[in-house]
Amino acid sequence: MNTIQTQPYYEDWLKDLKNLLTIPSVRDDVLSSIDAPYGPGPKAALDFMMSIAERDGFKNIGTVGNRAGFIYIGPDNDTQPIGVIVHVDVVPVNDHDQWQTEPFTPTVKTDNHIYARGADDMKSAVMLTYYAIKAIQDAKIPLKHQIWFIIGTDEESEWADMHQYFSEEGPLHYGFSPDGSANLSYGEKGISQLDLFFDSSNSDDNPVQLLNFHSGTTTNVLPGFATATVAGIDVATLQPLYNHYLKESNLSGDISVVDDFVTLNLQGIATHAARPETGKNAATFLAHFLNNFDFSGNAAKFLQFIGQTLHEDPFGEKSGYGKAEPKLGKTSQNIGITDFVSTKIGHINLNFRYSLAFDETKTIEQILHHEPWLSKITRDPAGLTPHYVGQDNKLVTLLAQAYQSITGELPTQGVNGGASFGRLMPNGVGFGIIPTSEPSLAHQANESFNLDNYDTGMRLLIAEILALTNNL
Repeated sequence: MNTIQTQPYYEDWLKDLKNLLTIPSVRDDVLSSIDAPYGPGPKAALDFMMSIAERDGFKNIGTVGNRAGFIYIGPDNDTQPIGVIVHVDVVPVNDHDQWQTEPFTPTVKTDNHIYARGADDMKSAVMLTYYAIKAIQDAKIPLKHQIWFIIGTDEESEWADMHQYFSEEGPLHYGFSPDGSANLSYGEKGISQLDLFFDSSNSDDNPVQLLNFHSGTTTNVLPGFATATVAGIDVATLQPLYNHYLKESNLSGDISVVDDFVTLNLQGIATHAARPETGKNAATFLAHFLNNFDFSGNAAKFLQFIGQTLHEDPFGEKSGYGKAEPKLGKTSQNIGITDFVSTKIGHINLNFRYSLAFDETKTIEQILHHEPWLSKITRDPAGLTPHYVGQDNKLVTLLAQAYQSITGELPTQGVNGGASFGRLMPNGVGFGIIPTSEPSLAHQANESFNLDNYDTGMRLLIAEILALTNNL
């Protein structure tokens, strides 16, 4: 067992973490460039990580196409390096009014949590991993295999950073991503993103009109806010019904009136698309309420589809789009983006985290059969197939034993609906450091990391990295 002390690193770790959390590393294609392919935020976060690696004397460091960074330690010319892959990009802040602190001003409160966008997903773990590797190097522990610490900047979007990294640096066969909770994920579901399009023009004479409906900006977040503007509905009738609905649903919202147009806002509960059952989708709740009124044409069909067929159906059991099987379990579905403008083409984005029983082509055919008002469905070619390592894999066993050596208990193990960079390796898993007893706040307002988890988290990472590099 290693005897590396973690407490001497705490103050430096916290200082570096705060600096990393201040960087709004959200992908911005409008400001992308050769120097910053995903915009200035992700590049600034990558540059910061490279700067502290240089500060701390790491020799084998570099970047690949301004998209990913690496820090290598251990024997040169190793033929079986161990990968530890993280990311410094974060999802956008679309619910700023729900935050109790500024999302990019890290704040430590009396509960000893540090609050900031990325504190949970996954900058705290990034910095813990960095300091674990620094501690291993400082202790001059002999390593059988080289450790490749890889830092991505596009995990929340298309993973193009990793595609370029591996095309230039070569493949990895073993490793893990310390992303998320301390659930040893020996399998990860596939990800399918479908974009549904339809004519949203109001072509009839019905006085009740849906003028616009918007919710969500990214596919991998269950939206916590939705807004719609309608005409032809008396606000005196609408207001008490809406107030009652919000109270019954334990949600908040408001109504505003400009001329004859009524705008309804609804605040749901945002969460990660991999766990739609833990949130309240603002889009489906708002559509569910609007189904009480006499819309017609595709406006009515749009509201019925997301407000009835897909409403409160996180596993696609009611809609029939979800499929389950023993290895990877249930398929989940997230309605990530909805856009309806009465003079344009409407759009709905569905994000499936799917099991081995799911068939993307058949699902598209099924949706079009049941919803013939849709004009077309396109699929995202960047989708991911399921990844299954299995509980008996040697890497899984070594990680579980390392975890037990620190905590005295075996970790929970299972299948994850999220997608970690662990799946980039044939023998790779996701295995975070946040206790499974703590709720995940990834992609949510008031995202935080419990600083009490520093010591155990860092000791876990040191033990796990050493277990793999010296026993595989």
